[in-house]
Amino acid sequence: MTSGNSKRGHLILAWALSVLLVVALAGATVSIVALHRQSEDEAQREGAMKAGRQLALDFTTYDYKTWDADTLRVLDDSTGQFKEEFQAGLNVVKAQVQTSKATSKGDVKEAAVVSNDKDSAQVLVIVDAVVTNTASTEGVQRRYRIKLDLVREKDRWLTADLQAVG
Repeated sequence: MTSGNSKRGHLILAWALSVLLVVALAGATVSIVALHRQSEDEAQREGAMKAGRQLALDFTTYDYKTWDADTLRVLDDSTGQFKEEFQAGLNVVKAQVQTSKATSKGDVKEAAVVSNDKDSAQVLVIVDAVVTNTASTEGVQRRYRIKLDLVREKDRWLTADLQAVG
């Protein structure tokens, strides 16, 4: 009888250890998946932040001598209605910029992702810029608070809307 009880005890112990192993493996898998998802979320957030900072910098940095190349950078990182509106106004603004020999040198001071998911993000950016023109050759310091609505298209964050805020 003791031999049977001993054998039965070993089977119960083996079964219990198997159940514990399965539970531990399931817990480890859930943890790995959660860490992977968190890492992906952080990467998307960082990508949106980087794109928002760059577009705000490109938008506030231009030179009348290199206007076409400067505005092309903004267009390349834009989409939708913002891209259409920006492109539609380029010739009028270009004439004003060239007539006044305007330049602007942006410097991103702060940026924050307000909200994001895998396909969209909203980024707030504070940019200081020194603007020069024929009326102000020494330059005037300006501060811009910009809200960017970004969308993810083909693994790129593009600006769908840009608004000056505050």
